[in-house]
Amino acid sequence: MKTSLTSRFWNLCSADFLSPKDFHRHGVLIVLAFGVAHAFGLREYTSFLNGTTGSMELGYELSALLGLIYLLLYFATVLLVPILTLAALLASLWLKYTNQTRG
Repeated sequence: MKTSLTSRFWNLCSADFLSPKDFHRHGVLIVLAFGVAHAFGLREYTSFLNGTTGSMELGYELSALLGLIYLLLYFATVLLVPILTLAALLASLWLKYTNQTRG
C-alpha cells in the first residue's frame, strides 16, 4: 500500500526530539526555507557585501537585512544540512545496533 505525501509529511512532523526523524525534519525545513528565499529573489540583496544596495527602493538597511537572511539560509543549507543528514544516519545506526544487542 502506497502512503500519500501528506501522511509522510505528518509522519515526519511527529518525530521525537533528537531522533533521526527530527534531524531529517530540520534538514528538510532548512532546505525549504532556503528554496523560498531563493525563489523570492533574495540572492540579489547579497550585494551589500561589496558595499552596494540590492534595491534603491528598499534602502540600504532593509537590503542588507534581506541579504543577511539569504546568506544565513545559504550557509545553513551548505553546512548544517549535510551534518544533520550524517547525524540522522549515525543515530539510526546507533539505535539499530543498541536494539540488536539488547534483544
